[in-house]
Amino acid sequence: MLFATMKLWLKYALGIITGAILYIALPPSMIHGTPAISFLAEISLNIGGYALILTLAAGIPISVFRLSESHRFSKILSSGLIFFAVSLIVAAGLGLAAALIFKPAPLPLISDSGVMQPLSPLDLIRSTFPSSIFSSFSGAATWFLPLALFMLAFGLALSYDPVMSRPLLPALDVISRAAYLINSFISEILGILLIPISLYLMLELRDAGMLSEYRGILVYSAGLTIVLILVVFPVIYRILGGKSNPYVLLYSMTGPILAAAASGSIFFSSGTALRHVSESLGIKRDTNAVVFPLALLGGRIGSVCIVASSFIAMFLSYSRNIPGAGQILLLLIIVPFSVLVGAAGIRSDILVMLSLTCTLFGQGFQNGASLLVPVALPLSICAVMLDGAWMMYSTALIAERHGERTIKKARNFI
Repeated sequence: MLFATMKLWLKYALGIITGAILYIALPPSMIHGTPAISFLAEISLNIGGYALILTLAAGIPISVFRLSESHRFSKILSSGLIFFAVSLIVAAGLGLAAALIFKPAPLPLISDSGVMQPLSPLDLIRSTFPSSIFSSFSGAATWFLPLALFMLAFGLALSYDPVMSRPLLPALDVISRAAYLINSFISEILGILLIPISLYLMLELRDAGMLSEYRGILVYSAGLTIVLILVVFPVIYRILGGKSNPYVLLYSMTGPILAAAASGSIFFSSGTALRHVSESLGIKRDTNAVVFPLALLGGRIGSVCIVASSFIAMFLSYSRNIPGAGQILLLLIIVPFSVLVGAAGIRSDILVMLSLTCTLFGQGFQNGASLLVPVALPLSICAVMLDGAWMMYSTALIAERHGERTIKKARNFI
């Protein structure tokens, strides 16, 4: 009974602590873990995001219909697109500037540090518009953008003739609400799922922590994450007109941030983030159903900062000279673009985005991402924590701007 009434973040913290205790209690013979631990962690990660795609996809068309009827959809969508586009470019500039100022220690130039599969930007963009709409459904688990675009178009098509479309709305509403309830149930048991996930994470991080050659980039990324979450994001929220105490909002994000920190997966943490945005931040359902997917795809400024900083660390490892003005301007374009393309595949990690950045930048740096393969997991954790925090701040800002948020007290947070 006590567990059922606990705040979600306490359940998640308890799950992580239990995983840490199991990690400490492992006998020396299991120092590298077992296939069973890896299997349980993989299954738990899949369960955590089990209802995410359905919840997001089912909520878009009916919310687009309702917002269009009240003449609010175009305003909310346009402000969201502009806000996220500007924030991505600013984040790229911030990540590049911070790395050039603090200059993380050079990375070891080891040819066998890792192997990266080269990415084709044209193939990734081409897959956004498959030859059949049904392909959008089959590939949504790894490539969400095509399904999101179809659901957006479907909602706009319904709003074109509201009289004929109205009989379909109750069925869409039932699917949306049922998907949300499934997602809510999963968020309640996420603390249990975090036990094998956090145990497996600690086993993986132990090896990365022993790589002294990478300590510079790891310390830099951890410091950047702490400063952005505790200082920069709250200040930006207030400067842009946020109405709430930003640290109260940060408290409301504790659960999703813990889930992100223990998993390193935006796919895993976004299910509970979606619920927190609605029930803790008080963002109205229709606005949340449109803005949150937009933030998930276009609001990944944490990934932008980490990719930009990692690229500079890689660049300075190859060259004694800092990037020129032309190269910096090029990076301000290709880093946000690479993160946008990578974010369309919700399960893409930081190496996918960095590899695409290196491919687009060219100039002999096409394989530079391979230098960071040994520390990809801790870098992904930093990126996902930042992404999760900014997604919630940004959805709150956009909702407040349009009067679509009911401010709640901390004691009412889930």
